[in-house]
Amino acid sequence: MWPPYTPEEIAVLKPKLLNGWDDLSYLNDFWNVVHDERDFNQYSQMAKVWQLREQGVFYKDIAKATGLDQRAACSLVNGSNRRHNLALIYLNHEKLGKPRDGWKWILDCTPKPTNPYPRALQVPDRIRDCNDILEFLKQFPPVSEDSEALKFFGLTSEWAEQHKAELFWFLMAFLVGDGGKYYSDYIPTARHYRKTSMNTRMKEHDSNYRVLQFVRLALEVLGISSYRTKSEEGVIAWHSEATDILTWILQTCIGLKEGERTSHNPVVMPWLRTCPKNLVIAFLQGLADSDGCVRSDGRYCEIASVPNAKFYQQLIEKIGFEAKAYPLGDKPRMTRVSMHVAATIPLFNPIIKSYRFDELVKQATLLNIPPPPHFFSN
Repeated sequence: MWPPYTPEEIAVLKPKLLNGWDDLSYLNDFWNVVHDERDFNQYSQMAKVWQLREQGVFYKDIAKATGLDQRAACSLVNGSNRRHNLALIYLNHEKLGKPRDGWKWILDCTPKPTNPYPRALQVPDRIRDCNDILEFLKQFPPVSEDSEALKFFGLTSEWAEQHKAELFWFLMAFLVGDGGKYYSDYIPTARHYRKTSMNTRMKEHDSNYRVLQFVRLALEVLGISSYRTKSEEGVIAWHSEATDILTWILQTCIGLKEGERTSHNPVVMPWLRTCPKNLVIAFLQGLADSDGCVRSDGRYCEIASVPNAKFYQQLIEKIGFEAKAYPLGDKPRMTRVSMHVAATIPLFNPIIKSYRFDELVKQATLLNIPPPPHFFSN
């Protein structure tokens, strides 16, 4: 139940509602704010009630003039259990101020009675180069030393802070690959948000559990919690909380439009080609540890992707290695590299040590190829 407006909130709302309430330009400073005609009509009604009250009109007469009951009219003025969406967004805007040029505010959730001013971050409205994301990541505090994911891998908060960028690039790739998404448009009735959650199901296997713990750490870097949920035998089900941040990653960083799916639509990430080598490798590892494999004949490693095989080939070539998209032609289904290239990159993450990584080490040893490095450098 919403509490009454504070004196500070009244001081912010009053001039807006009495003069210029219909100027909604403040919404342009937010990313992914959703409103409809119903919101506008409620906001218009709220402004009318405030204006009549300012003129000294009694609540019973305001109720007659607006078609509201007297209690509802009173609630619109004092805010008790009746705060309309556009007014709430305006209060958040005035508290936050203007975002930096080319950036927008993103609210982690819709304002609620228990949290009228949710966590707000600034996000670039489009990705021009990796620096946009690196600046975005500076807003997050270090992961706590109490993190279960850190303890699982024997890592420290300092390590996670030093590799925050690589963790984010790995997460982006995992969302392109195996990271099941509960997309924002799955809930067409949602009026005030377009949040996305990660809902992933993988075969019950120690290797997959290690991959998901690494993804958990990458999500924790962004302040997003995730956890294992109950599922049928033989399956690991892993869910994250729903957040606008994941929607922003899918739409702005990965380049998907609302309604598009990573299984059918290609990513739109031209800026990725200009990223430093270590970040491209982190992205490739996120792909490989979800959609990759080591050929049993020991000749190649492959990443499966119908819509993106050619793009992955270009990324690998951009960091100085040879790759091919197969089958040759207009519609390749996978990106292939030699065992030597896979071990040198390394294509699979050496901290996770998935079964794919172990197989890569095994095949590389048979071919007298030096083992993969423990991690990668710039």
